[in-house]
Amino acid sequence: MPESEKRTGAVLLGISRGKTLLVTVAVAVVSLLHFLTPVGPHSWHWFHLVYQKLYYVPILMAAAFLGVSGTLLTALVVSLLFFAHILRDWAGDLMRQAEQVGEIASFWVIAVASSFLFHRERRALEQEKVAHEETLSAFASSLDLREHETSLHSQRVREYTMLLARRMGWKDEATLLNISIGSLLHDVGKIGVPDHALLKQGELTDEERKEIRRHPELGASLIGRIPFLAGAREIVLAHHEKYDGSGYPKGLAGEEIPLGGRIFAVADVFDALTTNRPYRLALSYRESAEFISRERGSHFDPAVVDVFLAVPFRNWEETAFRYGVTLRET
Repeated sequence: MPESEKRTGAVLLGISRGKTLLVTVAVAVVSLLHFLTPVGPHSWHWFHLVYQKLYYVPILMAAAFLGVSGTLLTALVVSLLFFAHILRDWAGDLMRQAEQVGEIASFWVIAVASSFLFHRERRALEQEKVAHEETLSAFASSLDLREHETSLHSQRVREYTMLLARRMGWKDEATLLNISIGSLLHDVGKIGVPDHALLKQGELTDEERKEIRRHPELGASLIGRIPFLAGAREIVLAHHEKYDGSGYPKGLAGEEIPLGGRIFAVADVFDALTTNRPYRLALSYRESAEFISRERGSHFDPAVVDVFLAVPFRNWEETAFRYGVTLRET
């Protein structure tokens, strides 16, 4: 299993355990409050009735967090606790016991209904996510095909960027998603660059170079209008900035460049160096690493370069192979 998948699995496992713990704590707190408040004709009895209704809270939490099986298990635990309360506090009162057993039945109705409703919502959201991903991938692939010589470039550079981002300790899934989408759509602005400039094989004129250098701002403007893509905008806008301030479109330097953009810059150049181009054959991993190392502090953030060099060759090799490139070590 690739290292990135192992890390993703570990993160998801940690999230799952955290949600399970949260539901467990909710059950414990509600049970404690319920058992500690007095029953029967007492001025505090209305608190007891309120806490009794709070048993629905951990059941609904389980439906939202733990799926159908987790919800049913939570309902079972709650039912057993509540049944213990019936036997302890209402012993001999058959009428009240029957009423309380009816309360247990309501736990199961809520558990079954809510778990299946949340399950249906999760499936719908997952299907929507897959549809978005497939649409974005198809769009990025169409941009790669327009340049003829960069097939699957966007997918590879996204995976390279994500590999580096995780190696740098980024764990927040929302941030990683923005980096992923920004990397995939980094060249979306080229849709507005005329073919005579974008596809020209020879040396560019000053005017043609200006046309091409507009694509980061064109891309940022385009995706900035789409709410769920707004977080990816900074990579699209900053992906041609250089650490020493000599890049474009804004000439940002150092930490003025968003970290996602600094990570992407290394991934983008690495892919360009290790794939065949009309004017040269692909370089090996070692040759590319030496070039990137030489540009440390000028084109690239030194911290990102250090992380790049620390990633084992086999990780780059596996990622490249999945997206159509056979990477040579030397």
